[in-house]
Order: sequence, then C-alpha cells, then structure tokens
Amino acid sequence: MRPTFLGFETQKRTLQVAQKNLDIAGNNISNINTVGYTRQRVDLYAMYVSGNRSLRWCSNTNNLSLTGQGVNSYGVSQTRDQYIDKRYRENTAVEAETEKKVNILSDVEDVLDNIDTDGLQYYTEQYFKALQDYSVERPDAAEVATIAVNSATNLCRILNDYSTKLSEVEDTYVSETKNTVTYVNNLLSEMNQLNKRIAKEKMCYPDEYGPNELYDQLNMYIDELANYGDISITKHSNGTISVDMAGVNVLNAEKFKTNSLVMQDYYANGQVVLNFESGEEVNLHSGVLKAYIDTLNGNGVYATGRQNGSYGIAYYKSAIDIFARTLADTFNAANGADDDPARQMFVGYPSGGKDPTADENKDGVLDGGYSEVLITAGNIHVSTVWRENPTMIGMVKSIDPATGEQRYGYDETVDSNGNVTLQNTNVLFLLSKFEKGVKFGNENDFKGDIYQYISFISDRLAETISYETSRNETAKSTVDTLLDARDEVSGVQMDEEGINMLNYQKWYSASSRMLTTLDDALDKLINGTGRVGL
Repeated sequence: MRPTFLGFETQKRTLQVAQKNLDIAGNNISNINTVGYTRQRVDLYAMYVSGNRSLRWCSNTNNLSLTGQGVNSYGVSQTRDQYIDKRYRENTAVEAETEKKVNILSDVEDVLDNIDTDGLQYYTEQYFKALQDYSVERPDAAEVATIAVNSATNLCRILNDYSTKLSEVEDTYVSETKNTVTYVNNLLSEMNQLNKRIAKEKMCYPDEYGPNELYDQLNMYIDELANYGDISITKHSNGTISVDMAGVNVLNAEKFKTNSLVMQDYYANGQVVLNFESGEEVNLHSGVLKAYIDTLNGNGVYATGRQNGSYGIAYYKSAIDIFARTLADTFNAANGADDDPARQMFVGYPSGGKDPTADENKDGVLDGGYSEVLITAGNIHVSTVWRENPTMIGMVKSIDPATGEQRYGYDETVDSNGNVTLQNTNVLFLLSKFEKGVKFGNENDFKGDIYQYISFISDRLAETISYETSRNETAKSTVDTLLDARDEVSGVQMDEEGINMLNYQKWYSASSRMLTTLDDALDKLINGTGRVGL
C-alpha cells in the first residue's frame, strides 16, 4: 500500500506547477508589447519512481506503490533559436551596411546629379562654344575673347562647387564615423556591465537557467551591435557572453574587459584609419562601420595607403580632379605655358588664395614665393594674366626681327596688295588639341574624350547606387523573413497564450478536484473503515 498522503503531495505539487504556468502565461501576455522580450515557458518533467529497494511493494521488480508521483518543473526558460539569431545578425549587418552606402552615395549623387546635363557638361559645352566663336573672329576681338574668359570662369566655378560640396559630404560622414565609433564603444561598455550583473545573478540559478530579463537586454545589445560590424558570440556557463568583431575579441566575459575601437585623425591621414585598442587593424566584412570605411576610403584605381578600390567619395573627388587637371594641363601646354608661366590659362590657387602667375605689383614680374600647385577641381581658376588680357590666347610667339627677342603678338598675314589680315591661329590650335583626341580619365578605369568621361562619371555613380540598392533590398527581404521566423519562435502570440491560459486553468481546476476526491477517499478510510454494519 502506498503512503497515505502521497497523493496529496503529488496534487499539491501539480497545483504549484499549474499556478506557475498560469503566472508565466500572464507574464508573456503582459510583455507582448515589450521591445526585446522573449517568450518564456515552464520546463516540466514527470516525477520518477524511487529506486530505493526497501520501498518496493510486492516484489523486487515492482515499484507500483511509488508510481504516479506527478509533475515537477526544472525552471523557466526562454524560447529562442540560436541558429535564427545568428543568421539574423549576419544579414542585418549587410542590410545596415548597404543602407548606409546608399544614403552616402545618394548625397554624392545630389552633388553630381546634373553633371551630364545642365551641370559640368553644359558649362564645358559653353566654354568650347565660346572658344569656337572667338576662333572665327579677329584675335584682337576683345569682347568675344572676354566671353571665352567668362565661360572658362564659369567652368572653373562649377568644378570648385563640386569639390566644395563633396568635401562637405565627406566632412559630414567623417563626423558620423567618429560618433559611431564612440557609440559602439559605449555599447560594448554597457554589455560589459550587464555581463557582470548576469554573472552575479546566475549564482542563484541552476545550471541551465538564469535571469531571463537580463538575457533579453543582452540580446538586444547584441542585435544592435550586429548593425555595425560582423560579430560572433561565445556563450559561457555563467550566462555571460564574449564577442568578436571582425575576428578580434572586443568583449571578454572572463576578464570583464572591452577592446575599444580607436579612430585616428582623418584629416592628418587623409583617410579613415580604424584600429582596435589592442592594436589590430579593423577589417570588417559588413556593417555600418564598413560602409563608412568603404565610402570615405573608396578611391577606386586612385587608391593609396589604406584606401580601397570601392567607388566612394574619394573616388568621385579624384574623378573631377582628373577632369580639371587634364583640362588645365592640355590648354596650358597648348598655349605655351611649359616655357612661359605667363601663358597659363588655368592655374591652381594655393591655400593662400592668390594666383601664382599674378603681377600684383604691376612691375612686369610675376609674384614670387609660390611653388607650382597641383591643379584640382577645388583650386582650379582662370589665371590672372588671361583674365586681365582676354586676347592673350589669340597671340602667338614670334621673333622680333629688330631685337631678336621673343615676343607675343597677333598672327598677321599680308596679301599681294600689302593688306594685313589678323589670323586667330592660336585659338584654332587650342581647339585642335581636343579634336585630336585628348583623353580624360585613367587607363585602368576609363579613358575617353571629355564628354564620354563626364557621362562615365555619372553612369558609374548611378550603377554603384543601383548595385548597393539591390544588395540592400535582398538583405532586407532576408532580414524580414528571419525576423518573422524569430517572432514565431520567440515572440508572444496572444491567441496561443490565451489557449495556454485556458488549458492551465482547466489543469488547475482538475487538480483541485483531485484533491477533493482524495479528501473524500481519506475520510472514508479514516472514518468508515472497520465499522461493520454502519
């Protein structure tokens, strides 16, 4: 015969477990709108029959007297799928990276949006048209020559404007990169503090269980960190986690230590240089930080140092610099500037903002103290000598027969009747240099005529944005699918919890009824047994 009160103990435990299931179902419903909350469940197991030989009934192989000891619980666990979590974080890093790249390149597109319509191409066409108009006039036609100077000035200004605005975009995202590095470091610090709390709380839990609410908070931090770089997680028996980013440990749960990111001075290096505090260079494969590095350091075929081959802000700055330099060098050389600096049509203003070919003292001597400045889109200007003497490009070099010295003057032809006609020989020569196939660009990237190069820059930017947009849409679709799958596992479903509550309530009621039944049986045993005839 089993112990008298064994059934009561079994049902008491059943009531406790049923009550706990009702509590957890209610807790799930209460947190249905709590961000980051993971659905919880009570892990149950059937009570086993004791193997104590002295308690067996009837025979050595029969444990009937102790069978039916009911249910008990190991603890309260979370319903999470680690595989889905891992894939979600991998893909959310790609989504965040491509979204940031599209945003940055769209800002570049806003600057260069009209480059092949009413922007650079338009002002280039206007400049060449002005030269062509001047070429069919007399070389001393100052009014027409002035139009050519003004058209060249407008062309320089649009290039200056592109360079300035691209630099503004660059400055914006350099600042964002600094702020992001600070944010990631703060996030790692918060995770480190949470690791300490979890380790302390875990001492009060059995091996496989822990403070679920703190785990939720930690998982939210992990999801957030996954946006900024490719990470991998290592879980420890005390409930804490260690984190690697780009293959380098950034959160050490055993020593409760972080390995912060360090960004060096961008403007001193001319590029993003990002290291871990431990000294390793950051080599990310995805994430927002990679987007910043690729778009700020991406210089295509012009990459040097830590720059990369992506088509980022640096590349498009280099592309318009090459345009400006090729334009200036070709015209300057054709106009004889290689031998005489005063023949320069275009110059690069140094940081002081003065034209190195100017004669401010009006003493016939060019201002000194300036080394030759590499021409870029940001510093290209029409030279002072051309601006002050628009017909300068209509003059040709000749030898003064009286003195034997070189001089510049208009090209004259004399017919048989002694009539003198001025020829615009030099302007025609300047135009012919471009008609003969001056190539813009880089042989390893693209090389073509001036208008082909402008179209190439515009097309490359559009293609790059299209490529990153396509990647983003693919990643976003995958992330949404994984998020739905994760919600199915970890999210609270009102209908499901409602059904569970009804089942637990019925379970509780049935167990209560069982106690009543046992009480009646015990009353009969105590008060009715042995009283024959009553």
